[in-house]
Amino acid sequence: MAKEIPRVADLRRKSEVSVDEIEAATATYLADESAQPFALKSGHTIDVAKAIKMHPQAKRLLADGATKPGLRRTMVKTAIVMGFPVEG
Repeated sequence: MAKEIPRVADLRRKSEVSVDEIEAATATYLADESAQPFALKSGHTIDVAKAIKMHPQAKRLLADGATKPGLRRTMVKTAIVMGFPVEG
């Protein structure tokens, strides 16, 4: 039986991921879209670029140069929370 990989939202509910970590992962991605996967204190990592690719609305809005910075930040955070961490 394959081990189920938790979403950031699952880890957040169990207090394994802090709001500060989600903010830091968001800021890291917004500063450099080619950034390496973000390491969480829980031992998991999140590939923010992959999470965005898997979230159709985030992918579309982030590809649009006219998307305002606040909405860009919201879409990155949403993709992170819905994303699947990879064991690090």
